Amino acid sequence: MKILLQKKNYLILFFLLTGFYFSASAQIVKGNVTDAKTAETLVGATVHIENNSFKENTTVKLDGVYTFKNVPAGVYKLHISFVGYKTTQDYTVEVTKEKTAVLNIAMADNATALTEVSITEHASRGSEKSARNDEKNSNNTINAVSAQAIAISPDVLVSNVLARVSGISVDRNSTGDAQHVIIRGMDKQYNTTLINGIKIPSPDNKNRYIPLDIFPAGLVDRIDIYKTLTPDMEGDATGGVVNLVMKTAPDKLKIDGEFGTGYSQIFFDRPFASFDRSTVNSKAPGEINPGGIATPADFPYQNLLTKTANPAPNLNASLTIGNRYLNNKLGVLFSGSYQNLYQGQNSFAVLQTNTVGPPVAGSNQNQETAFQSSYNRQYSTQLQRLGTIASIDYKIDSNNVINLFATYLALNQYRVRQTQDDTYGGYTYQGYRGTFSVDNLTETRSDLQNIANITLSGKHKISDPFSFEWTIAGSEAQHKLPDDAEFDTQYGTSPTSTTSQATGNPAEPNVSVADGITNGPTLVQNESRIWMHNTDKDISAYLNLHYKVKIFGREAIFSAGGMIRHKTRDNFVDSYNLPNTIVNGVPETYTTIPNAKFIFIGADTVNAKGSSATDPGVYTFTENVQGVYGMVKYYISDKLDVIAGLRAEHTYQYYISNLPVTFPGKTATITYTDYLPSINVKYKLTDEDNQALRAAYFKSILRPAFADLIPASDPTADENYSHMGSPYLQHTVINNFDLRYEFFPAVFDEFMLGGFYKQLINPIETVLQQSQGGASLYYVPNNFGNAQNYGLELEAKKFFGNIGGEINYTYTNSKITTLKSVSLDGQITHVDQTRPLQGQAANIGNASLLYKDLKLGLDGQLSLSYIGERIQAVSNYYGLDTWERPTTYLDASAQKKIGHHFIVYAKVNNLLNTPYELIIKQNNTYNYTGIAKYPHQESASYTTVEYDQFYARYNLGVKYNF
Repeated sequence: MKILLQKKNYLILFFLLTGFYFSASAQIVKGNVTDAKTAETLVGATVHIENNSFKENTTVKLDGVYTFKNVPAGVYKLHISFVGYKTTQDYTVEVTKEKTAVLNIAMADNATALTEVSITEHASRGSEKSARNDEKNSNNTINAVSAQAIAISPDVLVSNVLARVSGISVDRNSTGDAQHVIIRGMDKQYNTTLINGIKIPSPDNKNRYIPLDIFPAGLVDRIDIYKTLTPDMEGDATGGVVNLVMKTAPDKLKIDGEFGTGYSQIFFDRPFASFDRSTVNSKAPGEINPGGIATPADFPYQNLLTKTANPAPNLNASLTIGNRYLNNKLGVLFSGSYQNLYQGQNSFAVLQTNTVGPPVAGSNQNQETAFQSSYNRQYSTQLQRLGTIASIDYKIDSNNVINLFATYLALNQYRVRQTQDDTYGGYTYQGYRGTFSVDNLTETRSDLQNIANITLSGKHKISDPFSFEWTIAGSEAQHKLPDDAEFDTQYGTSPTSTTSQATGNPAEPNVSVADGITNGPTLVQNESRIWMHNTDKDISAYLNLHYKVKIFGREAIFSAGGMIRHKTRDNFVDSYNLPNTIVNGVPETYTTIPNAKFIFIGADTVNAKGSSATDPGVYTFTENVQGVYGMVKYYISDKLDVIAGLRAEHTYQYYISNLPVTFPGKTATITYTDYLPSINVKYKLTDEDNQALRAAYFKSILRPAFADLIPASDPTADENYSHMGSPYLQHTVINNFDLRYEFFPAVFDEFMLGGFYKQLINPIETVLQQSQGGASLYYVPNNFGNAQNYGLELEAKKFFGNIGGEINYTYTNSKITTLKSVSLDGQITHVDQTRPLQGQAANIGNASLLYKDLKLGLDGQLSLSYIGERIQAVSNYYGLDTWERPTTYLDASAQKKIGHHFIVYAKVNNLLNTPYELIIKQNNTYNYTGIAKYPHQESASYTTVEYDQFYARYNLGVKYNF
C-alpha cells in the first residue's frame, strides 16, 4: 500500500510540474479578471476576443486565468462579461508574433459605483488569492489556508483542516478527530496557537498546547502557519505557530448561515450509550465540606445508570452577520457556530507489565510482551461545540483604527466508556489465552472545556515615518471533570479440565489447554469517583513601534517593542475510592447498580476524606513572562530584503502544591532569561515577483508544561497509565535553520520546495518507566541531552481548467541517543539506543483532486492524507518504545450552488475506516499464532498494544449567503 501511494504521489507531481511548464510556454493572450474592490478572481467570467477574421470565447478557469492559444498576430478587441457585474468596455490588445500578450482587467459589481480600473482596499482575507499573497509577501516562511479552501474541504474543525497542511501531522482524540498538531516532526508541545496574533491559554489540565478540536472551522477567515520566527514574535515556538485569523467586519452587509446534519457509521453496527448528566454533582464532597468525612450518600448512583439507543442525527448550525455604519467608519460583525454530534470508538488495548528481559533476537520474544491483562472498550460520546466571535472596529481617520474583539469557545463532551478487562490465567482456551477473571466497568464522564478572550487593539500612524500598534488582552481557559465515575463488577473464570501441550515457545515450552470454562458469581468491586477542574488566566499587553528611514537610498524599517504576560493557573483534584461491601469475607453479589452498597468502615478516613487535602495535583502556578525586541527590515535592493534582530525573554515561575513539606518539588521558584536572535532573508528571482528564495535562522525555546514540573500522579492523564511530573526538568533551547524556494505561476498555483534543520538542547520527552517499588508503569517527562531534526518539504498546486491537483510531502529525520535499561546476565544495566524524537514521522503526505464548474455551481474534492510511523511513547527499556502505525485517511466533499444564495453540500470522513494502532517492535510469533496467542494481534513481526476504530462519518447541509 505504501509503495502504491508513493508511486501515485510521484505521478501527480510529474503532471503538476509539466503543467507548470506548458502553461508558461503555450499561451499567447492571457490575463486575469478580478473584482475591482476586493481583487477577488472572478472564476467563470466570459472573455470574448475578435478582429475581422478571428473570433473566440473562453472563460476564466480555476487557475484564475483566461487563455487564448494560437492567436494570429494582429490587433484585437477584448470584452468581459460576468453575472452580477457591470459589462466591461472593449479593450484593445496587440498580439505580436512569438510573444505572449497579457491583459488583466478589474470589474465593478452592480452594487458599486467604482470604475472598472479602480482597485481599493485589499482582497478578502478569506479568499484563496489573499492566502497566496500572504505566503508570497510574508516577512517569514508561512503556509496559509483560506476560508474559501476550508469551505469546500471535507472538514468542519480547524484541527482536521490543519492535518492537510504541508509539514503537519496530527494526533487524534477518543472521537477520532484531529486534536493537536505536530509541525515538522516537533511534538505538539513545541508549537503554539494564536487568535489574531495573540497567545491564548489552554484548557488542557496538564499542558500548554491548545486542543484545536475546540475551534469550528467556520469562524476563521484564514489559518496562517508560521514556520520561522521574527524578533517581534514570542520565542516559544520551534515547530511552528498556528495563527487563527478570525472573521472581521466586511465592507458591506454580509449574512451567512449554515444548517447541516449527519451520522456516524459506527452506530449502524451498535447502539449509542448515554447517561443523565443532570444528575452529576458539580462539586466534590471535599469542596462542599472541606476537611469533612464523606459518606456513601455523598455519591449518588444515578449518573452511573446508562441506557442504549440509536443516537439522534448530528446537528451543525452557524450564522454570521456583519456590516459597516457611520460612513464606513464603524464595522460590526457577529459569528456563531453550534454543533451537537454523536461519535464513537471501539478500542482494544493490552497493558504492558513492568518486567524487563534481555535484548532479544531471532525468534525470541521479550518478557514485556507476556501481557497480564487487556481491555476491550466501547466509547459513546456526545459532543456539544459552541463558538462565538464579536468584532467591532472604528476608523477614527485614515491613520488611526481601534478594534475590539471577543470570542467564547466551548467543547462539552458527555461520554460513556464500557470496558471488559480480561486478566489472564495460566492456561489457554480455544487457541487464546484464558482468563483468570473478567471485570466489566462502566465509566460516565462529563468533560467540559471553554476558552474566553477579549482583545482591545489599535493601529496609529503619527507621521510618515513613525507608527505604532498596541494590544491589551485578557483570556481565561477552564476545564472541568465533575464526578468522573466508574462502577466495576467482576467474576472469576477457571478451566473445567486441562491437558498439557507443547507451544514451541522456548520461554513457555508447555501450556495447559482447557476443555471448558466455568464462570463464578458476579461480584461488586470498589467504585472510583474523581472530581477535577483547572483554570488558566492570562493578562497580556503588547507594544510595537515602527520607524521608516532611508539608508543609502533604500528603505529601512526599524521596529522595537515588548510584551508582558501574567499567567495564573489553579488545579484541583479530589478522588475517592469507595470500598465494596464484604459479606462473609466475599464481596457483595451484583444485582443492580442502585442495590450495590459501599461502606467506609470504622476509621477509614483515607478513602472518606478524598485526596484533595494531600493530593499534589492540587496546586497553584504563577508565570510572568516579559519580552523585549529590536529588529530592522532593510531593502538591500529591489529583489533582496532582510529582517534581523534580537529578542530577550525573561521567565519567572512559582508554584506551590499539596505535597508534604518533606518531598522535593512541593514548591519551587524558577527563573531564566533567553536571548533569541533571528534573521529572515528573501531574494526575488524574477521582476514579476512570482519566484523567491527564503533563508532563515532563529533561536527558540520550550518551557515545560505546568504538570511536568510537579511530581504529582495523575491517573486521568492517559487511559492506561498515570502521569508523574519532575521538579528537575529544564527548559529546552533550539537553534533553527530554514531554506525555501517559492514559485507562484498563477493566481492559485504554487510550487514550494524547502529544507530545515533544528538542533535541540535538553529536549523534553515523555518516558514510560517503573514507579517506585516497581508496582506499575507511569509516564514521566525527562530531558535527554541533545538532539537534531532535519527534513525536506514539497508543496505543489496546479489547476487545469476545471480540474485541480494539490500535493504536499514532508520528509523528516530526527536522531536522539539515550540510555535504556536492559537485563544482561541477570543484572539490570544501561545501553545506548538511537531513535527518532517522540511524535516525529519520517514521511507525511497529502494529495487532493479538485473539481470546479462555475456554470453548474459545482465543487468537489477527494483528499488523501498519509502519516508514517512514529514513536507514541518512549520506553525506559531497550527496544520497547511504543510506535504508532502508519495511517492513511481518505475524505471526500461536494457542494452545489442553488440559485444566487444557497449551497447544498455533502462531506464524508474516514472512508477507509483507518484504525489507530500502537505497536512494540518485537518478535510476536507466539502472541500472533499457536495455541496461546493473544486477541487482536495483527502480525508476527510486531506486537499490537492498542487498536482503535472510528468508522466513517457522513454530513449533509445547506448554506445561505447574502
